[in-house]
Amino acid sequence: MDNPNFEEEQQRIQKSLNQAKKRELEEKYGALFSEGTPEAPAEIESQWLDSIDEFERQFKNVRRVTVREFLGNPGFTTLEDSDRERLKTELDSVMELLALHNISVDSVAGVSDEDLYRFVTTELLDEEIDEIKIEGMTHCFIYEEFHPNDEYDAKSCADSFLWDLFERHEEYVVLKFAKGEVWDPLGRQITQEEMKNLVRSFYNRYSAFIGHSFECVGCLLEGEYATVELHGGWSGLKAGSMEPVSHQGVSELKLKKSPYGGYDVIQINIPGLIITQRDDV
Repeated sequence: MDNPNFEEEQQRIQKSLNQAKKRELEEKYGALFSEGTPEAPAEIESQWLDSIDEFERQFKNVRRVTVREFLGNPGFTTLEDSDRERLKTELDSVMELLALHNISVDSVAGVSDEDLYRFVTTELLDEEIDEIKIEGMTHCFIYEEFHPNDEYDAKSCADSFLWDLFERHEEYVVLKFAKGEVWDPLGRQITQEEMKNLVRSFYNRYSAFIGHSFECVGCLLEGEYATVELHGGWSGLKAGSMEPVSHQGVSELKLKKSPYGGYDVIQINIPGLIITQRDDV
């Protein structure tokens, strides 16, 4: 029969031990622990603190090694020499070996088996990582960080921007505009502040957006620029009157490569964004 008092006492003791462990980690490694965060079960927190201790212990004298060395210098069949019909099996075996050593490789845009196999068995092997091996800790790699997919990045930027716009996340919308180059829907270059005012004016005209759906139908890449075309529309309620309105048609977002990766927005042309003679249909 369970004894609630015994369980409570065990939890109290473990919490005290965890606090002592935190103080030890702060003194040894300068670790900082946030106050006021939701408490995890004492046993889980204890395991987490042990992992931190083990990581710091290994990191103190860590050396950098290639992925090849980290895996034990395995040999792989080259893509040219492999049987194409067995490529999927070969790739699965390689990925299993990586997982066994807590290394994961993913692709956000989707990549062919051939390209992924070539990447893992050639480029990745020469990448350097910290020689740290802790249960539950994974070294993660993304294929697109080595081979950027501009079309995927442009479409993702457009999709993210429209989501934030119609969810009224104004602070995120503003952050997505390019610094130093923005244009209004009519093709006139404007300042960053004028673009912010355009968005605010749009929000002020509608008390709520009640639906939005867009489908990408085209993406044109031209050097550091991209133009994404979408079909769809949105619906909302007019400020004041609460009259329902909706807009359907072709939307176009023009983008420019960001110095930090991905794309920034330089121009938006969405049905209903600016006031026209036939504004709400």
